[in-house]
Amino acid sequence: MRRLLLGGMFALVSALAQPALAGWVYQLNSDDSLSWRIADHALKLHSDNTSGITVTKVGTEPVWGLREGDVIVAVDDHPLKHVNELMNWLRASKPATVVLHVRRLGAPLALSVTAAEYGQVISPVPPTPPTPPTPPTPPTPPPSPPSPPSPPSPKDSGWYTYEHTTDDGLSWRNPGHALQLTSSRTTTGITVTKVVPEALWGLQDGDVITAADGTPVKHVSELMDRFRASRPAAVKLQLLRGGASVEVTVAAADYAHVISPASP
Repeated sequence: MRRLLLGGMFALVSALAQPALAGWVYQLNSDDSLSWRIADHALKLHSDNTSGITVTKVGTEPVWGLREGDVIVAVDDHPLKHVNELMNWLRASKPATVVLHVRRLGAPLALSVTAAEYGQVISPVPPTPPTPPTPPTPPTPPPSPPSPPSPPSPKDSGWYTYEHTTDDGLSWRNPGHALQLTSSRTTTGITVTKVVPEALWGLQDGDVITAADGTPVKHVSELMDRFRASRPAAVKLQLLRGGASVEVTVAAADYAHVISPASP
C-alpha cells in the first residue's frame, strides 16, 4: 500500500501539476514498511516489531515535520509498533488533526499533522499524466489472415492469483480452490465473500471471522499476522454464521499456502 500535502495543500497541488509524474510511488508492504513519493515529497517508514516506526527517508520537501532517523512511538498517545497501525489510526481519525509522538536523537518530540497533510498518504491517488497528441490516422492496411490462438499463460488460465491489498482484502486462487476475504471499518470482522470448495477451512460464503485463537480481528492483515505468528500450530477461527457463533480449526498446512503464496 501498495508504501502528501506537506507544509500545506499548495505544495502537493503544485507537485501534481508538474510534468514529473513518473516520480509517483506508493507501496505499503503488509504492516512493515511504506514507500511514498511524489515529485520532491517522499516518505519511507519501516517497522521491525521493536519499539516504534523508523523514518528511513524524507524527501527534499518537509513531510509532517519528520526527519530521517526519527522513531514514531505513538499517535495521539496510542503506542505504535507497525506502519499498518499508524495507517489505520490516520484513516479512523480523518478529518481530525493528529499528534505524532517521536523520538529524535533520544529526545521526545510532538508533531501535529492535519488531515490535509496525511490524507494523500492514507488514500493515494496517482497523478494524471498529460494527454499525448493524437497521431495522424494511418491508412487502413489489408486484412491479415487470423493467427492461431496462443496457449494461455499460467495466470491467464486462472492457475494462480494472489492479491493482498493492505489490510482490507485478500484474493487467493489455485486450481479448484479460491478464497476471498474483505474487511471494512463498518463491519465487526472479516467477511468471507467467496470460498471454493465450501469445505475449504470449514468456511462458507457470508461467514464473518471475528477472532483467531480468541484474539479479535477486524482486518485481513491482522488475520494474516495471527497465522504467521502461530506457525506451525493450528489456528482456531471464531465465526458468525447466520447469527450463530461457530468455531473452525485451520491446520498450518492449510493456511501456509495463503500466508506464503508461491506460484506453480
